[in-house]
Amino acid sequence: MKKLELFTSPLIIANTFYILRKQIGNDSAKNAIRKLRILLHVIDSSESVIDKALNSDFSDFEDAVQYYTALEHEIPVILTRNIRDYKKASVIVQTPETFLVTKQLI
Repeated sequence: MKKLELFTSPLIIANTFYILRKQIGNDSAKNAIRKLRILLHVIDSSESVIDKALNSDFSDFEDAVQYYTALEHEIPVILTRNIRDYKKASVIVQTPETFLVTKQLI
């Protein structure tokens, strides 16, 4: 069985909590994030990441933060449902479904 290491930024954890809290309440959202944390590593976004995102051509600031965080930590693949915002990416950008199929994990 292949082993995956999953990484995300604090931005995505915060956004996920915000969405979940509205749908399932504060305590349930925290419990869901605790379970998610078992599966992935949260990596830092630095000041330089924010500066690069602010000065980038990305139309979506959050995507820019994700992209430059991945570059800073040498993450080779970004998984997103919104691949069109990463047209000029220097790393592989795939949907989760494409990643699972190409890596033969399903």
